[in-house]
Amino acid sequence: MNEENYNLVVGVVEKQLDSQEYSNAYSSTEQGKTDRNHFYMVVEVVTSFWKENEKGDAPEALKIAALCHDLDRIYPHLEVDTKNCSKKDYPLRKMIHSGNSALIFSIENNSLPIDLIHDASYLIIRHEVGGDRDKKGNLFKKIDKFSKNYDLNNAADYLFWADKFCFFKTSIFEYSKRGEDRLKFKINFTLEGLPQWLIHQISNIDFNDELINKCVTESVKKVIEP
Repeated sequence: MNEENYNLVVGVVEKQLDSQEYSNAYSSTEQGKTDRNHFYMVVEVVTSFWKENEKGDAPEALKIAALCHDLDRIYPHLEVDTKNCSKKDYPLRKMIHSGNSALIFSIENNSLPIDLIHDASYLIIRHEVGGDRDKKGNLFKKIDKFSKNYDLNNAADYLFWADKFCFFKTSIFEYSKRGEDRLKFKINFTLEGLPQWLIHQISNIDFNDELINKCVTESVKKVIEP
């Protein structure tokens, strides 16, 4: 697959991660230690999920969206704070964060083909909820504009799954420092909407942490099917 456009976006993201603005705001924080790893991990996981379940390589727009889904986090003056808010406000903050990241992506990468910007922005906007569905839960058909050979709503599901799975791979350890109540809330929120095959994968992870293992086990039992 031609990854010329993806590599251009990588350059834009890396430039901001290496910027003085980012360093001044986050260099000594947990966020400063995890952003780069999280971005690339989501790209790696979504690429793997796509290859395992679909034909061919992951679409370029999907890889770009995976890299940029949390883009507002690396622009201190634009970031939507989804960490220091009430449980009631959390879902709304996550939606605003998605739209904000898509807007930043489109502005910072306006030299890309317009159809590719459209597709990647759509996926970024939907990364917290997955593909658009009807009342029966069936995905609406939405063919991508750039290549015209895959369904954007199907791709949005893969990004949604990959981002949530990566929470259990790395971010859960930082989240556990906020106390058991906040940890349980985040785990329950993250498990919502995941397919059973992925919930089973999560249930088999040994986190080597008594509190995390306990909270994940309790939450998984509520949603897992035999």
